[in-house]
Amino acid sequence: MSNFQRKFFARREKLNSLLCIGLDPEWEKLPHQCLNSQTPLFEFSKSIISATHEYAVAWKPNIAFFERFGSKGFSDFERIIDYCKTTDETIPIIADAKRGDLANTAKEYAKYYFESLKVDALTINAYMGKDTIIPYLDMGGFVFILCLTSNPSSVELQKIKLADNITFFYEEVSDFSAKLEESYPGQIGIVMGGTHPSELCKIRLRHPNLPFLIPGYGAQGGSLEDIYHACGKNSLINSSRGVTLLSRNDDYKSLASKKASEIQVEFNKLLSSNV
Repeated sequence: MSNFQRKFFARREKLNSLLCIGLDPEWEKLPHQCLNSQTPLFEFSKSIISATHEYAVAWKPNIAFFERFGSKGFSDFERIIDYCKTTDETIPIIADAKRGDLANTAKEYAKYYFESLKVDALTINAYMGKDTIIPYLDMGGFVFILCLTSNPSSVELQKIKLADNITFFYEEVSDFSAKLEESYPGQIGIVMGGTHPSELCKIRLRHPNLPFLIPGYGAQGGSLEDIYHACGKNSLINSSRGVTLLSRNDDYKSLASKKASEIQVEFNKLLSSNV
């Protein structure tokens, strides 16, 4: 069992929840209070972590919102990873970077995320094949492979049918992930968008043991109850904007805490039922 899975399972059972909180400090939506600080991205993310950590089963910081600002942004990203660990080292950290490149390049990414930052998991793109994934796995890292994403245009490629005219491309990606997991047990999950509940249910039946990371709940419109009943407990359901960017005023922290608490209550009901 990977370090990510140990943390995830323990945290899930402790909170009776599946809530992954995405840290996406979108500059144009940051609270005014944060924009007035010397390090807006860090201050915002830090305050969200402090306000919601008791409800987080996992963190998912998205590096794109930091990369935009070059070396200063990377510095803030690394500080946030450290702050997550300092706040509560039992909460797993999923770096949302969607990396996918040649094997020698992947090896360098793997060293950065799993050796330097020591995150627990990483999102990756499998389009270039298993050569680009194995470097992460050989380092003992856990990866979530993009399978069926929550954005509307995902259908343009992910729902293309293969030569048999039956199997969708995203289904093939799920099979590919499950087969790779046989060689690297406990190190692979898939990203499945919460805006596709029927497909979620289909892939869960197809691969009952693969962990799912599910974006698309909250601001993107996915229903928590529908998503949970489709995917089950071996899943992390992510909310980013729906928790963290509810206000640009000084009440943004209290609103984030309140929303995370409400989601936990809903999860407690869902996970305690036998449905």
